[in-house]
Amino acid sequence: MGGRFDSIDGSYAYWYGGRSEEAAFAESFARQLDYTKPGPRPLPYKVVDDRAVSVVHAARDLHLVVAYGAGAEQLGQDIWLTTADEDDYPITREWAAAVRGWVPDADGLVWKSRRDPAEDALALWGDPAQAKDGCGLVKFDPVVDPSELLGSGPARLRLDNWLVRWRLYIEPRT
Repeated sequence: MGGRFDSIDGSYAYWYGGRSEEAAFAESFARQLDYTKPGPRPLPYKVVDDRAVSVVHAARDLHLVVAYGAGAEQLGQDIWLTTADEDDYPITREWAAAVRGWVPDADGLVWKSRRDPAEDALALWGDPAQAKDGCGLVKFDPVVDPSELLGSGPARLRLDNWLVRWRLYIEPRT
């Protein structure tokens, strides 16, 4: 279905991330869960297959619009903007387009993760030709392996440890 602040007309690229690995995991794997189900909950292996976690840094100082707390109030919004369900994403995308118009030099939005409010999530905006490269606003850390596949290895171990806190586990590959 797409993301909360995607472009509605293709005029800008969007790239989602977190200020921590935990924020990225929360936004990627915990956002559509039924929390009323008791016991451990499975995630299909396909949700991690061919996905990776990457360490990136801002390519320059970023101008991010704060979309929580007083920042949301300045936009004429409240927590709804960053916690709305997917059915409301067409409206949240309209809000993103409006914010881009109001603050044309903004590089994106920052907000508190819906599932883990201690963590910051962000959406960056940029040139559609640079969408896969973080909209041209991020660069991979040259010291660390730029990406680790989540299906196995150290990144999978970190993900599994994170998932346990959420009563989640990855189903075995079939």
